[in-house]
Amino acid sequence: MTLKSLTLAILLLATPALAQPMAIDRNYEAEKAAEISTAKLQLATQPGSTAVQELNEAESTLRRLKDTKAADQRRKIAAELEMAITRLKIAAGAGR
Repeated sequence: MTLKSLTLAILLLATPALAQPMAIDRNYEAEKAAEISTAKLQLATQPGSTAVQELNEAESTLRRLKDTKAADQRRKIAAELEMAITRLKIAAGAGR
């Protein structure tokens, strides 16, 4: 998959989720943590996976979201988290 098509896939997958209003609360954080854990399990079954960078970015962004209190900043970080998780899912799925 080329970088251009990967970028397009990420934008197409993430755009509908970002357009919908969502409550960025503890339930949202737990849901995203579960998505990251699922992808981590997929990666664990793939020896030599190159998706470690995407995994680290998703986990780091989730930590930033949990540490941030201002609602406008939480929305911005949540959008970054959606993109990071989408890239992680693509990377985890590409290794199969």
